[in-house]
Amino acid sequence: MKIGFSTFVMQGGKSGVATYIRNLIRFLQLEDAENVYDLLMARDESDLIPLTHPNFSKTLSAPFINRPLVNLAWHNTGLPQKNYDVLHIPSYRRIPLLKRTKIVATVHDLAAFSVENKYGRARMFFNCRVAPSMIRRADHVIAVSHATKEDLIRIVGYPEEKISVIYSGIDRDVFRPMPKREARERLSVLHGLDRPFFVYVSRLEHPSKNHVRLITAFERFKMENDSAHQLVFAGADWHGVEAIRARAADSPVKDDIIFLGFAPLKSLPLLYSGCDAMVYPSLFEGFGFPIVEALACGAPVVCSNTSSMQEIAGDRLPTFDPTSPDEIFQHLERTVAKGLDVERRASGMEYASKFDWRKTAQKVRGVYQAIY
Repeated sequence: MKIGFSTFVMQGGKSGVATYIRNLIRFLQLEDAENVYDLLMARDESDLIPLTHPNFSKTLSAPFINRPLVNLAWHNTGLPQKNYDVLHIPSYRRIPLLKRTKIVATVHDLAAFSVENKYGRARMFFNCRVAPSMIRRADHVIAVSHATKEDLIRIVGYPEEKISVIYSGIDRDVFRPMPKREARERLSVLHGLDRPFFVYVSRLEHPSKNHVRLITAFERFKMENDSAHQLVFAGADWHGVEAIRARAADSPVKDDIIFLGFAPLKSLPLLYSGCDAMVYPSLFEGFGFPIVEALACGAPVVCSNTSSMQEIAGDRLPTFDPTSPDEIFQHLERTVAKGLDVERRASGMEYASKFDWRKTAQKVRGVYQAIY
């Protein structure tokens, strides 16, 4: 079987979808020695995915094809669909309306239907009015959580029997616990962080990632606890970042709000291992990689009680209403007051170990085989 895999939504490697694509292909190369894969890529992103198996090759295109409108047109007119027995589109925004082969699509979330003004007007129209018909063109859909599956059925009307829920994994070679003191010493050298801190690992996107309410909660925490804590944002600038930076600049504790920008992979386990809590107040997520990554590093984690976050948290993690700065504040305060909970830390690490990219790749390969 020859499988085409479109990678044109990696956004330079700075997104959760990019993490999904890179790791899935990495582990497909370890798990599938029978099928032949052609990775469709922009030339300037080719280095993001190393090839380690002779059955995997790349077809490279000019970088301008990565521009959203051009890329959308290319998937419908330029992509050589008939060259493949199965074509995997890992984002519903690129599913061809003009379908000429079997198509597997990964749907990470349908956040535009739940978060008002998540994108600009044109992109909201596309996601809410055009994308559902594109999703219905797929022969099979991989949903990254049961919450996303339910949205596909309820919002898109996609047949339940054609949906497979396959959780993403985490890179266990990267996300491992280390002593807090060691992590903080290294963070001091790398990023100048030398005080206790909370961390939020997410791109800076407003309103959906909810940084502004977290800033409000952090202000109250600082004022009521006379604390040396800092609030660290680790993520690249995105849609609406101006509102986040303006709110931080106006804060009475602005000197303790740290913007690291996009954090390299080597910094993430340090941030998770060194923090007093990884706070994840996003309004909506299809999966939420940082929650599981932080648990794998032994971090205390508190997160929103919405969408897939409640599903991933279960009864293992404290959750809060992300629209309530008061609730977020209370969870910051409780987490610091409780200190290190050895039993909960061990339980979180054991739970995180179940999110395995090798198993993800095996299940995805099974989907290819089933629809072929």
